[in-house]
Amino acid sequence: MIVAGEASGDLHGARLLAALQRRRPGLTAFGMGGERLESAGLDRVARSEALSVVGISEVFEKLPALWRAMKLLRDAAHRSRPDAAILIDFPDFHGVLARGLQRDGVPLVYYVSPQVWAWRSGRARGIARRARRIVTLFPFEAEIYRRLGADAVCAGHPLVDDVREGLESGRPAPPAGGRRRLALLPGSRVGEVRRHWTPMAEAAAALARRFPLEVVVIRAPGLPETFFPGAAEHGFSFVSGGHYPVLAAADLAFVASGTATLEAALCGTPMVVVYKTSAASFAIGKRLIRVPWISLANIVAGEQVVPELLQDEVNAGRLEAEGTSLLDNPERLAGMRKSLARVEAQLGPPGGSERAADAILEALEPEAQRRSAGR
Repeated sequence: MIVAGEASGDLHGARLLAALQRRRPGLTAFGMGGERLESAGLDRVARSEALSVVGISEVFEKLPALWRAMKLLRDAAHRSRPDAAILIDFPDFHGVLARGLQRDGVPLVYYVSPQVWAWRSGRARGIARRARRIVTLFPFEAEIYRRLGADAVCAGHPLVDDVREGLESGRPAPPAGGRRRLALLPGSRVGEVRRHWTPMAEAAAALARRFPLEVVVIRAPGLPETFFPGAAEHGFSFVSGGHYPVLAAADLAFVASGTATLEAALCGTPMVVVYKTSAASFAIGKRLIRVPWISLANIVAGEQVVPELLQDEVNAGRLEAEGTSLLDNPERLAGMRKSLARVEAQLGPPGGSERAADAILEALEPEAQRRSAGR
C-alpha cells in the first residue's frame, strides 16, 4: 500500500514504486496518489489531486474529501491485507490513517519524512514509535528520528536525479540581445499562485524596465495560463515541464517556498523565496514552527543563503528591491551560487529512489515472508 497526498509525493512515490518493481517484479501496489503513481502501476482507490492544501485553516475546507479518501483506503487495506503501507509525507492525514493501519497489524514505513520535527515534536515522537522504518531525504532528518528511537535511514533526495536528467537535455539558448533572465515560480497549487502571482509579476515587470531582462514563468502542470493575468501584456513567456534547463540559465528566480527552492538550488540559480498563506494559518504557524527559516534551501544549508519574504513582505516593492540588489551585485550572485553548491552536496548523490527501495525491502521482507506463510 502506497499513500501520497501531494504532487511532490506523487512524483517521489512513482519513482519509488518503479524501483521496488525492478527489484521485485511481482510486486503490486494500491493506495492513493496522482497520475504519476498510477502510471507507475498503482491501483488508485483514492485520488490525491483534490486533497492538497497549504496552511492550517485551509484544511477545514477539504475535510469531507479527506474523510472520504480515508475511508476508501481503510476499506481497501481490510480487503487486501498489504504486507506494508508506505506513507509519503502528508503528515496530518497520515497521522490518522497510520493509527488505523497499525491496529490492523500493517507494518508502516514513512518515506519523505514529514517535517513535523520543525514544529510538532510530539507528532515526530509518534511517527518514531509507529514506524517499522523511516526513510528520509536529508541526513539531519534521519539523525533527529534516530535520537527519538526510530529506525531511520537517509536515502538522499530523488530531485538530484530529476534535475540531472533534465539538465542533460541541454541548456536553452541565452536570451537575445544580451538580455538577462528572471524566472518566476509562484507555486504548484491554485492558492499559492493566487497569493504570489500579482506581486511577482509587478516586480518582474518593473525589473524588466530597469534591466535588459527576459522574464520566464515556470508554470506547474495542470495550471492554465489564465491563472497568470497580465503575463502576455508584460511580454512574459511560459514554460511547463522540462523547465530545469530554463531555470539553470536564469540569472535570478523568484520562488514560492517548497520543493522548488531545492530545484533552484540544484540548478545553481540565485533566488528570492516568498511565502504567503492565510493570516490565520500564519499566526498559528508562527507560534509553532521551531526553525528560523521557511525555505528548504536555507534549512538544508543550516544558515540563510537566500533571502526570504514572508506574508506582508510579499509585495511588488520588496521583490523589486531584492531583485535590484541582486542583479546589481555580481559578487553577491556569485557568492549565493557557491552557497547553493553546498546545499546540493547535502542532498546526496544520484540514486535516492533506488536506495529508498533497498532500505524499505530490507526492513519489510522478513515480515512479508512471515505473513505470506500464514496466508
